[in-house]
Amino acid sequence: MQNNLYSFSKFGRDAEFIIANYLKLRGWNVNLSKGSRGPADLIATKNLKKWLIQVKSSTVIPRLKSYEIKRLNELAKLTCGVAVLATLQPGQTVQQRKQNHAESQGPESIILGNYIILFYSILDWQNIIP
Repeated sequence: MQNNLYSFSKFGRDAEFIIANYLKLRGWNVNLSKGSRGPADLIATKNLKKWLIQVKSSTVIPRLKSYEIKRLNELAKLTCGVAVLATLQPGQTVQQRKQNHAESQGPESIILGNYIILFYSILDWQNIIP
């Protein structure tokens, strides 16, 4: 009997492909890390910008561990890049968070069907647009 369950690790890897494809459509050159190894899941470059991106996907608010932040910041500093967190979440999760925190204006988001992509600079946790 075949197991038809969709795993969280598969969802995470699919999120990396979705975000990579979105950035490519916006004119970025994107490389995926092999097997999601290392601090950055994606390295994206455009003109003189270089983003080292950790991708998180979740049906709840994604969590980034302190050691992941530290390693990503160190790599960004070494390579003259910007450490970035990209999240892929169901739109319903983001809307619920806004209601719970009475946010009148949320961060800039990219809507893809039922999902939302958000990009944050890890340096100052500000929302950024690719």
